[in-house]
Amino acid sequence: MELYDQLRKISFVFFVGTGLVHFIAGLFYINGYGLPMSGFVNRISFIPFVLATLMYGLSNLKYSLAKAGKDVKWHNYAFIAAGIVVFLGLLAIELFVVDSGTPLAVS
Repeated sequence: MELYDQLRKISFVFFVGTGLVHFIAGLFYINGYGLPMSGFVNRISFIPFVLATLMYGLSNLKYSLAKAGKDVKWHNYAFIAAGIVVFLGLLAIELFVVDSGTPLAVS
């Protein structure tokens, strides 16, 4: 259970760090500050932010299950499968969805 607690704490740091980078880069891009670099950082930091969010959420869930005594082996496989599906979905969106020029484009 100590392993899941440490993983939860470390993933929270990555969640906050990547979230702040993505949020600030998005604000800079929308307001037109440092346009080429802020847009690039905003696009690049999206997938690490989602993966850190997934890692934090699943490690917190696993820690809660282990603390309650419901640590079952199939949970690990379900969490890994969910992580792979989310990662491949995000990768497909980034590669195959046409970029409209702004992250908050209104048609």
